[in-house]
Amino acid sequence: MNAEYRLTRETAPERGALRLFADACETLVLVRQGTGACRWEGGGDAVGTECLVLLHAGCAAELRRTGAQPLEIWRLTLTRRLLRELSDEGTDLAAALDAAARPCAVVRLFAQRAALLQRQLLLLENEDAGGAGFGGSVMKRALLELLLVGALRECEAEKWRTSLTGRRRLAVEEVFSYIGAHLAEPLTLQSLAARFYVSPEHLARQFKKQTGQTLHQYILRARLAQCRSLLCDGVPLAAIWPQCGFSGYSVMLRAFKRHFGVSPSEYYRQCRGRALSDDD
Repeated sequence: MNAEYRLTRETAPERGALRLFADACETLVLVRQGTGACRWEGGGDAVGTECLVLLHAGCAAELRRTGAQPLEIWRLTLTRRLLRELSDEGTDLAAALDAAARPCAVVRLFAQRAALLQRQLLLLENEDAGGAGFGGSVMKRALLELLLVGALRECEAEKWRTSLTGRRRLAVEEVFSYIGAHLAEPLTLQSLAARFYVSPEHLARQFKKQTGQTLHQYILRARLAQCRSLLCDGVPLAAIWPQCGFSGYSVMLRAFKRHFGVSPSEYYRQCRGRALSDDD
């Protein structure tokens, strides 16, 4: 069976691209760590630690690192013959992969599913390294079946989720609501794109088109607006910056002063002064 598949760990170069060419095999790529961009003829998408890439036989793609961390992947290639052997009457794995990856597909996974696929790939790697242990071929077949069925189920789930949110027209109001409810959390273009099942490029383009501002500008203004509201409510400064999603007090101070022209402390005093005047 070993001749019918190959599992490797690979790292994209700091500069340049890691080339993926499926040749006569189907290819599954799971990102182990880091962020990057996957490009193929006629398309492309961002990838991260909870992304699965499916590459159809005979097609080529490339991965480029975009973040500070190294971009590390698992690459699993399987022959069409092995896919037929692993299939049964009701489950045609080769046909399912044909439908899922033409020529390439990037699937965003939930954290639990990504962790499970990582674990299964690690077990398969250990089986390959362990030689012909008891039941080795049975274990490898079972792991490959679990990996493939799990990956293809995620493809189906992604299609269903995408049909609900709609890639063609992003509902910016839903993004507004999500940001407003999660200001204390890290909010990045990549994480929001994954949350709404669109590419980062699509989210950035549609958000700017529909609002006239970038996503980063909107998030910063929303955080500052909440900061101002909490100040007027008398919330201590030390408690405000984490509630508004700033990485530290000094970061909040600089942004607040740049936007409003006064420091948070001065703004609080102005609020108190207005409140006392209203009481009189």
